[in-house]
Amino acid sequence: MTGNNSKKYLVVHGHFYQPPRENPWLDIIEKQDSAAPFNDWNERIYDQCYRPNAYSRLLDGNGMIADIHNNYQNMSFNFGPTLFSWLERYHSRTVQRILDADKHSRIKFNGHGNAIAQVYNHIIMPLASKRDQLTQIRWAKYVYRRRFGSDPEGMWLGETAINMETVLCLVEENIKFVVLSPNQAEKYRRIGEGGWTFTSQQGIDTRIPYRIFPRDRNGVQHEKYLDVFFFDEGLSKEISFNDLLTDSRIFGNRINSCYDHHNDANQIVTIATDGETFGHHKPFGDMCLAYFFKAIAPELGITPVNFGYYLSVNPPTHEVTLKNDSGEGTAWSCAHGVGRWTRDCGCKTGGEDSWHQAWRKPLRESFEYLQHEIDQQYESRMSDITNKPWDLRDKYISVMGKASVSKMRTFLKNNCTIGDELDDQRVLEIRTLLEAQKFMLFAFTSCGWFFSDISGIETIQNMAYACRALQLGICKDKQKETLERFLEHLEKAPSNVNNANGRTLFERHILPFFHHERILAFTAAIQQILAVKKSSTYSNFAYTLKARSLKTLKGARAVYDVALIDLENPTTGEKSAWSVLVSHQHETELRGWVTPAEKKLSGSLASKPDAWMTHEDALSFSLSDLFYSSRRELNKFLQKNMSSDTDKRFNDWFKQNEKHINLLSKLGIDLPEYAAAPLEYVYQQKWNKLILGLQKRGSEDEVFGELLQIYTMMNRYSLALDFEETAGELQEIIIKELIDLSEKLTVQKCERLKYLLNIVDRFSIPVIKNKLEDLFFPILRDAVSNFCNDCNIQNASEKHGSISNGTLELVVKFARRMNFSTTSYSS
Repeated sequence: MTGNNSKKYLVVHGHFYQPPRENPWLDIIEKQDSAAPFNDWNERIYDQCYRPNAYSRLLDGNGMIADIHNNYQNMSFNFGPTLFSWLERYHSRTVQRILDADKHSRIKFNGHGNAIAQVYNHIIMPLASKRDQLTQIRWAKYVYRRRFGSDPEGMWLGETAINMETVLCLVEENIKFVVLSPNQAEKYRRIGEGGWTFTSQQGIDTRIPYRIFPRDRNGVQHEKYLDVFFFDEGLSKEISFNDLLTDSRIFGNRINSCYDHHNDANQIVTIATDGETFGHHKPFGDMCLAYFFKAIAPELGITPVNFGYYLSVNPPTHEVTLKNDSGEGTAWSCAHGVGRWTRDCGCKTGGEDSWHQAWRKPLRESFEYLQHEIDQQYESRMSDITNKPWDLRDKYISVMGKASVSKMRTFLKNNCTIGDELDDQRVLEIRTLLEAQKFMLFAFTSCGWFFSDISGIETIQNMAYACRALQLGICKDKQKETLERFLEHLEKAPSNVNNANGRTLFERHILPFFHHERILAFTAAIQQILAVKKSSTYSNFAYTLKARSLKTLKGARAVYDVALIDLENPTTGEKSAWSVLVSHQHETELRGWVTPAEKKLSGSLASKPDAWMTHEDALSFSLSDLFYSSRRELNKFLQKNMSSDTDKRFNDWFKQNEKHINLLSKLGIDLPEYAAAPLEYVYQQKWNKLILGLQKRGSEDEVFGELLQIYTMMNRYSLALDFEETAGELQEIIIKELIDLSEKLTVQKCERLKYLLNIVDRFSIPVIKNKLEDLFFPILRDAVSNFCNDCNIQNASEKHGSISNGTLELVVKFARRMNFSTTSYSS
């Protein structure tokens, strides 16, 4: 036990972060095969970590769910701003749980919230210019205010990388504290007293906060200061890399061992680790954390708090200086300063033991060259509207991603001297330049240097952002020259595989999309020819398209369609018009030639396909050149079209041969492939239609019987049902029913849900039941609990008129079916 008047405080900080993954031309995350069975790594980690921590299960002795706990209520956390934007876009319920957790903590801790900010897209701050560091902080502050309703007290630094310039930027922006590794501390002492103790001689005590008194390059001390929490490195590493999260009692005892039990002063143990540790890296780690917060911490007398609250009641008594703070600084994941992001320092993750990282320095130099060129053009092209272009960039976050030209004009009017006098074209040009600044900063996201080879998806993603920045930020007449010099720099960055280098990787994976507008125009022409889109005007990814068929030309061996495609990107302000010639016939693939609309052919040449193909401004494309997402959409459309004809043919075949097929199945010999394939198709289509038909209520028993018959026949013929399409559809049907049930409890609704779950269980359909449990728990916790807690059942029935005894009994049975413990609900 510590002294009678002391308290054992604890902060568990989760750094929840993924790099921005969106295709910079389409504004969507395209499928990442390495994240299978999910579409991409964001989705995979969301399912394993971000959602589970908002709905963490507490189980009883029988493995039933006794409670669902929101871990974000008890832990300190930061979410990368770009990751949180993705969560807001696709997973609003989980976002609300995170926001609610922060609100709860502010009430509990006198206005101090669990959420802290993070530098915007996780750059290595000491390697960036001061203005880039300030932009990262200011953008982060803006999105934090919008989400959490106040300025952030603390800020998470990418890889905790820091030097004195970073400290000065943070205090300039009124950030109160950061979290660092104890290995980043150089020396410490009581504030203003005596000599310093170097950490090389005696390690720093991480159970108290410290204060940095920053100084400028002339050694003059700043009037403000920055407070620092150093996390317990041994404990944090055990959580991240060992098995400490397998048992919450062992976890709690290990934390308890970190306090000085002979010290009468208040103490804080600080844990800091990637938030993804709790569930993604360590499966069920979120459940260990939840049970610790709920049961073990109170038992051990440990009080979980957040950093802001602890500082308010226990301000620092010691000051600290950081290693190499006048140089490149330090980080938590590199033993060589910040070498991991600028040179072959020896730190790496993945790859072969023999692999080098000599590519890191030339990669950074490539991006720094490109940034210099883009920044020069930005300043030059903005000089007629403002003498503070970098202040304008800082404020751009307030309209970033908003499509309206009028909103952009209002923004410029409020922040530029002549903003209200600009025409639409100039407004859109300015937005394009600001988007280039955003993408150039994205190119410096730390993950691009973290791993072992330049060919990794994170580095390729950074290259894509650099390419997009070049497109948007360099004027057309200088793009070719700038691109070539950029590629010359990249050529000096050697890969460890396939004799590749930065240039060859860029040319293979990124450069084709330099012509993204032509690719999208060719895609739109194909979509019109094949009638993929019902309308001639529609949205496709980040673009609005208008497609017009002009004429059909007939050649000696092929038919040619000519289309005019107008493209507009409301976010970047890009506009263009393209003439597209598409060659197609049954024996060959579709191929297209795309030219700027203003370069269209005239006179007799306009009717000669060869003249289109050989035009000096034409570029040729095939279906393999489409964006991957477009190819997937086209694949789905073609298969659906084929299936309408296939349905009839295979069903006719099935009716004609049903007797023979039945006889074959009874011989105990597998069906031949030519018979199994059409039979599997017929049953699969029938199954899919029945599941989709469940959206409408009625005839439940009849549908169940038909599903059972199909399932039985498939098993008889040793064929497998594919649940990929129908599992998601059935899950959405059940989710809608649960939402309906939450509005009003009735017997009929419970019976309907029971029926749908019977289908899931009987046929082992891979529905994600966690999501269903998340929705059902508030019903059980609120409506049913309120009913059960009333001692007089009859009075309760009158008070809660929507619930009868029969309904309650059915809901309790349904709860057990959903794996919830119902002991407390039994009468």
